[in-house]
Amino acid sequence: MQYIQKMIQFPQSDEITVEVNITNQHSKTIIILPAIGVEIGKYQKLIRGLNTNGFNTIAADYPGCGRNTPKVSRHFDYGYRDLLQDFIPQLIKLAPQPHSQPNLVLLGHSLGGHLATLYSQQHEVAVIGIATGNIGLNYWDVKGKIQILKAISVFNLLIQIYGYLPGNKVGFGNKEAKSLIQDWCKTGLTGTYDHILKPTHVSDNSALFLQMQGDQWAPMSSLMGLTQYYSHPQIKQVDLRGYISGNQHSVWIKQPEQIIDVIQNWLN
Repeated sequence: MQYIQKMIQFPQSDEITVEVNITNQHSKTIIILPAIGVEIGKYQKLIRGLNTNGFNTIAADYPGCGRNTPKVSRHFDYGYRDLLQDFIPQLIKLAPQPHSQPNLVLLGHSLGGHLATLYSQQHEVAVIGIATGNIGLNYWDVKGKIQILKAISVFNLLIQIYGYLPGNKVGFGNKEAKSLIQDWCKTGLTGTYDHILKPTHVSDNSALFLQMQGDQWAPMSSLMGLTQYYSHPQIKQVDLRGYISGNQHSVWIKQPEQIIDVIQNWLN
C-alpha cells in the first residue's frame, strides 16, 4: 500500500491536500466526494475498508473546508460548477490510470452524489451515490416540501446577512459557500440542475445508488429523482438501524462495513 499526499490548486485557495492511497496500479480508483459540512477525516473507516478490499482511493476536503484555507467567507466563494470544473478533474488526474475510464469511480455522499451525477453527465465514469437525492420539491411529500421551503428561506436570509451560510447555526454543515448554497436552493425550487449544467441528459454510465432506510434527509422519492439521470441505475436499500442509532443520513460512516460489502459486490 502506498500512502501519498498530493497538492492541488483551486482559485483563490491555498493549496489543497489530497490523500492518495494506492493498493494496486491496475485496481479501480474510488474518488470520495463528501457530504456538505463533513470533513474527509470522518470517512477514514470507509477509506480504509475500501483499501483493504483492494481499491485505490483519492480523498480531499472541499475548498475552504476541513483543514483547507482560507475558510469560506464573504470573500471566498464557489459553486457547484467550480467544483465540477476545477476540483473533481484535478482529483481524477491523481489516479494511477487517470485516462482509464473503466477504472474510475466517483463515490458521492449527499452533496457529493449531486456532484458525481453532474460530472458523469459530461464524462465517462462510474458513480456511486450514498444517502443522496434530488432535493427538488416535487420529489418530497408535503412534510418534506415544507422543510425544504423553510430551509431555502432561512438559507437565503443568512446568506444576505453574512455573505455565506453559517451552517453551524442551523445544523447544516459549517461555513458553506454562498454560491454553493444558492445552487442548492435553486435545485430545491426547480428540481433541475439547468442553472449549473445544461442541457442534461440520460447517461449510460454505470451507477449504484444506496438509500439508507430511515434517512429523512434523502428518502427514496428524492433518490429516485437523481437516478433519472441514468438509463440503468442500480438501486439498493440498506438498513443499519438495528446496528447503529442516530441520523441515518450520515451515521453510516461510523460503521461502513455493510456499505463496503455492497460496493465491492457491485464493482467486482
